[in-house]
Amino acid sequence: MKPLLIAFAFAVGAAAPAFAQHAGHGAPKAPAAAAATSEPADGEVRRIDKSRGTVLLRHGEIKSINMGAMTMSFKLKDPAMAGDLKEGDKVKFTVEQKGDDLIITSIRKAN
Repeated sequence: MKPLLIAFAFAVGAAAPAFAQHAGHGAPKAPAAAAATSEPADGEVRRIDKSRGTVLLRHGEIKSINMGAMTMSFKLKDPAMAGDLKEGDKVKFTVEQKGDDLIITSIRKAN
């Protein structure tokens, strides 16, 4: 009986980290203020849609929301933030999670 309990405990323990990585696409349910004050992530502007207030970025890891590198579209907190950006610009940005939305709270051209 004891070996069965040990095997069960091991199976449950091994499954927990895998589930945690996939729940909510890996994004933690952290307070928005903590995400907004985090270290900026690096990205490259691929497309800007000023009418929708979105920007498509190819980005590296975003530590504040536990997201790996990928290309995806983000909403801008203020559409005017895209004012002087153009496709191909290297940028530094911060992201805040509000519900299922990821919102860029700051974005600037990288040096």
